[in-house]
Amino acid sequence: MLVFVLWSIRESERSIPVINYHQINPVDKDALTVPPHVFAAEMKYLHDNGYHTISPDELYAYLTNNTPLPPKPILITFDDGYEDNYTYAYPILKEYNMKATIFLVSDYMDRFDKYLTWQQVYEMSANNIYMGSHTLSHYELTPLSTQDMDIQLVGGKLAVEWHTFRFCEFIAYPCGSFNTQVLSETKKAGYKGGFTVYYDYVRAGDDPYKLSRIPIYGNLRLPMLRFWIRLKAAPVVGRLERLRASLLESNHDILAEFIPTP
Repeated sequence: MLVFVLWSIRESERSIPVINYHQINPVDKDALTVPPHVFAAEMKYLHDNGYHTISPDELYAYLTNNTPLPPKPILITFDDGYEDNYTYAYPILKEYNMKATIFLVSDYMDRFDKYLTWQQVYEMSANNIYMGSHTLSHYELTPLSTQDMDIQLVGGKLAVEWHTFRFCEFIAYPCGSFNTQVLSETKKAGYKGGFTVYYDYVRAGDDPYKLSRIPIYGNLRLPMLRFWIRLKAAPVVGRLERLRASLLESNHDILAEFIPTP
């Protein structure tokens, strides 16, 4: 096990972590919400330890053309488009001059409480925050008909482009769910790449339409230690989480409790 962890740490030095957040606020106490002071500490750690934030376009150029990346590249992503990304995360990112990506559920913008306004989206998109698509309405894509799938893919893309005046060429699949048909329609819709929730690093040669990410959760004890473990040992933690999920699905709840998930 120790050898595997040491290998994973070495792997982290030559791979690209794509970290994934949802909400950043001091109110909600759930796994998808990271408190602002914890998020600030995580961004400070990245800044102080020489990480350089990149955009999806830079990652794509590296994967398809072997375009060089800066030392210790990292891609920071947020899913859904919560208003607190603007209120709490955006000022911290600006403080450290960091790039980030927000995947928007377009129908939720300017419509529901807790979600961004299009004016906020436009402001951030002009200041180092790339706006991608999380589809039109956050429907899981795999069960949909081809027609409904295209509405979600194309509609989400066009809405972002209409409101930001910038190309939207990357998507985060809702629930991380995709299959051959989803990949085919995603390409037809004009996206250059897609992000999953498969827990691992991105490496040279990876398919731009099946990009892994590392989830960063909130409401946990020792958040900085957990952040460091996830950042430095993603392949190990990912395998542990998948093993635990498999045990739970097969009703081996007691065994699942013995699987550590930092």
